[in-house]
Amino acid sequence: MISLLIDTSNRPLSVAMNRDGYCLAEINTTVKKTHSATLMVYINELFEMTGYKRGDVDRIIVARGPGSYTGVRIGVTVAKTLAQALDIDLYSVSSLAVIAASTGRDGIMTPMFDGRRGNVYTSIYRLNDKSFEEVMEAGYMSLDTVLSQLKKYDGGIILADALEKFSGNLGTYTHATPRISTVEKFESILRREDVHQMVPEYLKISEAEKNWMERKQS
Repeated sequence: MISLLIDTSNRPLSVAMNRDGYCLAEINTTVKKTHSATLMVYINELFEMTGYKRGDVDRIIVARGPGSYTGVRIGVTVAKTLAQALDIDLYSVSSLAVIAASTGRDGIMTPMFDGRRGNVYTSIYRLNDKSFEEVMEAGYMSLDTVLSQLKKYDGGIILADALEKFSGNLGTYTHATPRISTVEKFESILRREDVHQMVPEYLKISEAEKNWMERKQS
């Protein structure tokens, strides 16, 4: 099985092509560029590197969020468009789970994305070989709340991007960025999607949506 994998959830961008779950080629960047301008360029490079054609792809896997509203939307839109055009299966995976899978380590993993104003997008996972368990549901919460929850788990590893401003408030953590090629090791975290019904998973409404709802209720 040939899989095309896409993650544009945050500042890093990760795309890969796997065969039977093993990486054939991948491109991972952490430079601050507009994903809409680079994503298709990198996908085309994957095809050039592997020699495969678009018709060889069996399924697409995309990170569905949480993360940057714009970043998540770009990845999901491209994935849906390609899946529909190629008439192939579409799967999604939590952007937080991508970070945890990318470490290649076992144990308690707590990936975090900056949610601003002292809040984070986060979840707590327990990884063991090919087992991937969500022990705290993904959500948008205060940093203090999740750090308190982590006290239940001795030796838990916080995963964050060292280039994000909020990381300075974490104390001890492990720098981590996504490698979307790693997620097929954990088939249980992949979710089959209807290409017409799939929507990004933001976990928090945007400021514009919040303002619109407040105006509507007033």
